[in-house]
Amino acid sequence: MTSIRYEINDEFYLNDILNKEDIPSLIKYLNNPKLIGNTLTIPHPFTVSDGETLLESMKLISPKLKRLFTLRLCLTDELVGICSLSRSSNEDHIAELSCWLGEPFWHRGLMPQVIRKVIEVVSNEWDNLIRIEAHVFPWNKPSMRMLEKINFLLEATLRKHNFKNGQYNDGLLYSFIIEK
Repeated sequence: MTSIRYEINDEFYLNDILNKEDIPSLIKYLNNPKLIGNTLTIPHPFTVSDGETLLESMKLISPKLKRLFTLRLCLTDELVGICSLSRSSNEDHIAELSCWLGEPFWHRGLMPQVIRKVIEVVSNEWDNLIRIEAHVFPWNKPSMRMLEKINFLLEATLRKHNFKNGQYNDGLLYSFIIEK
């Protein structure tokens, strides 16, 4: 691993590398129904082909539009989660937060630390960034509590906003304002 390493704590760090060696970890963690039930665009089951498609798609995206960080174990460099910020070219002051964490690492207070670090790094790279948005399914109470813990505010219930599991579901819109 040769990119910049952002320490989270003694056990975990972030970097911006996603490579072929990470596909087994992606398959291991993303085939968990508890995790995938709270995501919108990750295919299930997640296959080697899906991992390869993800790697190829990341090569095509400009770092000015999307920054993806991998959460890794310090001892083994194993990928255990991902956190990203994406923005459209039309609204460069707004970015959307997306995250997932492998179930063995839930309830350890990691994601607030990870999200704070990702926002810190990306807000220094993207000068115009002032607003972060996060979309959460109403049944995902742990993510709602975690976002509120790091000062995201619930702004709206977006009725019938997302299509998942054969039906339209409401979504909750959270936001965080970066004070510069």
